Amino acid sequence: MKSKLDYYVEMGGKIHPLHAIPKVWNYVKYRALAKTVHTSIRRYTPQIASVLVTKRCNLNCEYCFVRNIINRHGAAWREDEATLTKIQRIFSNPLFDNCLLVDLQGGEPLLVDDLEAIVSYLVGRGHIVNTSTNGLLLAERIAGLKRAGISRINVSLYDTNQALLERDLSQINHIFPVHMSIVLLRSRLESDSSGLLRTAQFLLTAGCRSLRFWMYRPLGADPRAHEIIDDALPAYLEFRRRMDQVLPGFCLWPAAIQKPPFQKRCPQVWQRIGCDVTGNMAICCGTDMTLQGADSNLFDSAPDALFNHPTLVAMRKRLLDPEIDPPDICKTCNLLGEPGW
Repeated sequence: MKSKLDYYVEMGGKIHPLHAIPKVWNYVKYRALAKTVHTSIRRYTPQIASVLVTKRCNLNCEYCFVRNIINRHGAAWREDEATLTKIQRIFSNPLFDNCLLVDLQGGEPLLVDDLEAIVSYLVGRGHIVNTSTNGLLLAERIAGLKRAGISRINVSLYDTNQALLERDLSQINHIFPVHMSIVLLRSRLESDSSGLLRTAQFLLTAGCRSLRFWMYRPLGADPRAHEIIDDALPAYLEFRRRMDQVLPGFCLWPAAIQKPPFQKRCPQVWQRIGCDVTGNMAICCGTDMTLQGADSNLFDSAPDALFNHPTLVAMRKRLLDPEIDPPDICKTCNLLGEPGW
C-alpha cells in the first residue's frame, strides 16, 4: 500500500524552495502548536486552500458533493468562474497567502479558460498546486498544465467517462502521469469487485501513478445512506486485501466511515480553508454547505473573524471534547478519523 510518506516525497519535490519558506514555516507552526477552539491567525493560518474555480461541469454525477450548486445555467455563471485576477484577489488575503497546498476544484476545472495561467501564478508564489478533473478535456490541456508547473492531477473515473479515458490515458500519462480515483459505493463493491480489479489493472498498465478509492459520502442532490461503507464491512475488508495482494503499492485507501464510538482526529476545520471565486466560504471538505450570516464572505470579513466563524468554533469544540459526539455532518464523513498531514 502506498504510504503518506510517498505523498510527502512527491509533493515536496514540487515546492519552489525560496517562495515556499513562509508556507513551510506556517505548516511547522501548525504542527507544533496545540489545536484550540478559537484560533488566531497570529498563531498560524490554514495550510490547504480549496478554491471552487467553476460551478460548471460537463458531467452530472448523482453523488458529486457540488451537484447541488453546479450547472445553474444563464449569464450568471461567468461571475462564479475563476480568472487570474479573481485568484490573485483571493490569495492576497492572509487566510490564503501561506497555504502550502492549493486544490483547484469544480465543477470541472478544465472548463476554465485561465486555468494554466492560474496554475503558473500559484506555482510562482510557492504553492503546491493540485487539480481534480473528469479528464474529458485533459488530452488537449495536459501539455499546457505541465508547462504551467502543475504539481499533481487527479482524474476521477466514472462509467460516463471510462471509454474516453481508456482511449486517452496512455497518451496523457506519457506527457504527465496522473493519479486516478474511484468513488466506492457499497452496491458496486458487493456486486462487481472483480470488475473494479480489472479496471485498476488497466490504470496501472496505462501508466497512472496510483488509484485512490474514495469512500462514498451521502451528499449531493440524492444522498443514499445505504451506500455507506463502514470500517467493519467484511466485503470491504476482503476487497482491500485482494487489491493490495494483486496490485501491491498501487492503491490508496482513505479511512472508511466509522461506527461509534468515534475517533475524532479530523483537522479540516483548522487546516483547510475553502471558497468560491465570489468569496463565499466553505465549512469543510465534507459538506456542500457554506458559512452563513456575518463574517462568512472572504471579501467582506476580517480574517480572524472569518477563521473563527461561529459554525467553525462550534465544530472545533465538539471535535476537541472527548466527552461528546462529533458534529452531525462528521458522522457520515470518512475523514473523521483521519489525522490529516
